[in-house]
Amino acid sequence: NKILLIGAEVHSSGLDFSTRGRDVAVIFGDGAAAAVLGPSDDPERGVLHVNMHADGRHADELHCPYPSSAEMPRATPQAIEQGRHYPVMNGKNVFKHAVSRMPEAVKEALESTALSTDDIKLFIAHQANLRIAEMVQRRLKLRDDQVFNNIQKRGNTTAASIPLALSE
Repeated sequence: NKILLIGAEVHSSGLDFSTRGRDVAVIFGDGAAAAVLGPSDDPERGVLHVNMHADGRHADELHCPYPSSAEMPRATPQAIEQGRHYPVMNGKNVFKHAVSRMPEAVKEALESTALSTDDIKLFIAHQANLRIAEMVQRRLKLRDDQVFNNIQKRGNTTAASIPLALSE
């Protein structure tokens, strides 16, 4: 009858803290949290809609290029020296896709439930980046009191971001 949602990430041990990796390292944080989700007798509460989207065409915008099972040997001293084992990100393109795709997904959920943004009491999204969150808020025309952000305190904790936000 209940779901235990757990998310945990340790990014600090896998980031490049040199100048070369600063565009990625400044965004991500370590985190872990759990939240218990359960049913409600109120048909207007709880999980009203689920949609999932993926677009592999943009996988290279934020990825860890090495090591790869496509290369043998899997790890070489030269590749490690070059820093190829650290994540790389094209922040401009990640931002562009996030600020268009996230509002599309929210609108899809609202349309399928015959709701509008006025019906949103609290919007808790993945805490990817504060600028993304602010742009999504503007595009959805949500007020400040309708949106929760903790990215400025926690960083992008990836899998832990939503359970952390729910807990807070």
